[in-house]
Amino acid sequence: MANTQKKKTKRRKKSGGGVQPWLITVLSFLFVAAVALWAWFQLDAYESGVLDVYANQQDGYVQLVLEQIQLAEKRGGSEAQIEEILATLDASTSRYWTLSRQESLIFVKDVMETNRYQGFTTASYYQTNSAQDFVSRLQLNRVAHETIQIDEHPYIASGVLFTFHQTPYRVCLLTNADTVLDHNAYLTAKINLIALALIALVTFVLVINLLAYVGDGYRRRYLAAAKSNEDLMRQTEKLNEALHKEDLYDPRSTAYTRAALPTIWEKLTGRDAWPLSFLILRCKGPEEQRQFLQFTRLQMNEKVLRVFLDDTHILLLLLRIEELERRAVEENAAIPGVQLTGSLTLTEPPAETLEQCFNSFWERTREYEKQTPMQV
Repeated sequence: MANTQKKKTKRRKKSGGGVQPWLITVLSFLFVAAVALWAWFQLDAYESGVLDVYANQQDGYVQLVLEQIQLAEKRGGSEAQIEEILATLDASTSRYWTLSRQESLIFVKDVMETNRYQGFTTASYYQTNSAQDFVSRLQLNRVAHETIQIDEHPYIASGVLFTFHQTPYRVCLLTNADTVLDHNAYLTAKINLIALALIALVTFVLVINLLAYVGDGYRRRYLAAAKSNEDLMRQTEKLNEALHKEDLYDPRSTAYTRAALPTIWEKLTGRDAWPLSFLILRCKGPEEQRQFLQFTRLQMNEKVLRVFLDDTHILLLLLRIEELERRAVEENAAIPGVQLTGSLTLTEPPAETLEQCFNSFWERTREYEKQTPMQV
């Protein structure tokens, strides 16, 4: 029983360990951080796709301008006509044209900006490595695009190398990338997506943590209930054992054999059982012993121990019973077929052991019985 209880307790402890809420909180935040990082990369890839689509459209616009310049060349136009074509096109601080001849910058954005950069080289305007590399890699009559840095801002640059009256020129259309990404419709959709993702992630964290703490509350209540059940089972077992022992050693329902006398003497030696009386009853036979046992079961209380010495003799041990009550027990024991042949009362612990006292008393009683016939 004890081993089974221990195994059950171990299983409860093992199953009741669970995952701590703080660990779930940490794991949920790590998961949200990973999802947010993944979403950020996906959004960055999406923005790169948007910029690439815009750059392809911008390349087509540059191709149209190139065709106009080539048509002007066929008509015998001059360099000034190229500048006029570029000046007529829409320009702003976030989207404008540049034109360079070999290494000289001859047009930027508009007339005012062109005068500002009069006499500057291409390298003086395209100062960053990305910008210079893009301009230097332009091929003849093949429009190309790339994202470059100008004044610490990203620009979508579409450009082409062409010849005008056998002189090499480079024309570029530059568009601020932030302007494209901050377009009202796209910016609104981007903000909505970010807000929706944040709401979803925050809701996820809150729900996970709420479930974790609710689950932990149920787990704690389960452990408390399990512990309470263990305590109740332990107390129940103790009560069952006590009741079992009480029923096993209840003098009113138990009659002992002579083999139990050493244990009885040992138990009585350390107890306050005085006065202690020995009554020896001689029965006519086993049937009279059985009748006596049934009769005295209800007549005598828990202070009287009954011991079968042999097939015809019964020993009554009276614990803490005074003389008047002892006489009442003697009278109740006087039934047909049963005779009181010996009586001894000890008012205090004897000098010798109880076993020695009983053995002496038993021998004297046997001598007395030899001289006294059985009275029916």
